[in-house]
Amino acid sequence: MNARLWYLRRGVAWLPLSGACGAAAIVTVILAWKPEDAFLLAPALLACCAAAAAFAYDEAALPVVAVTPRGAGWRRANRLAVTLVPLTLWAAVVTLRPGDVALSRPGWLLLGGATVLLVVGSAALASRRLVPTPGALLAPVVALTAVAPVTLSGMFSWGSLYPIGDFPDAVRTVWLGVALSAAVVCVVALRPGVRP
Repeated sequence: MNARLWYLRRGVAWLPLSGACGAAAIVTVILAWKPEDAFLLAPALLACCAAAAAFAYDEAALPVVAVTPRGAGWRRANRLAVTLVPLTLWAAVVTLRPGDVALSRPGWLLLGGATVLLVVGSAALASRRLVPTPGALLAPVVALTAVAPVTLSGMFSWGSLYPIGDFPDAVRTVWLGVALSAAVVCVVALRPGVRP
């Protein structure tokens, strides 16, 4: 068996990752059933996918594997491939638009990609600092942060960061900023170096 597949099969915390993806699938079914609640369900779906990505760098045996001959860069790069699971789920939902919800596909793909990559970069950075289970720390914070703008926009009559229908330029600018931050965090976290 390929060393990468062997490592990913045994090293990744698949149970919480697949649990969060399963929650995203359930939210998708509810979204197809009640498309009128998309203003709340779409951010909840994003929260599930981002929380799933947070578990990509969970590794209980981190102190042991951090000193293996293959190196930390090999380990981090291989775990980055796990991010494709929640990203693919997100892209599939946005592309299929369950319940014919009026989502701006390019805008929502940007939104989900930026969020997931920011979470993955943060988890990889925590893993680099020898935090063995960053997903357990990040997933609840990410879920709360993803859903909070919905509550705040309702309380204060602000514009939504999750527009259903048109994707305004101001919102696109915010998400481009998140995407830029995600790229910086990923580069810092995944750069080669002597640290684990």
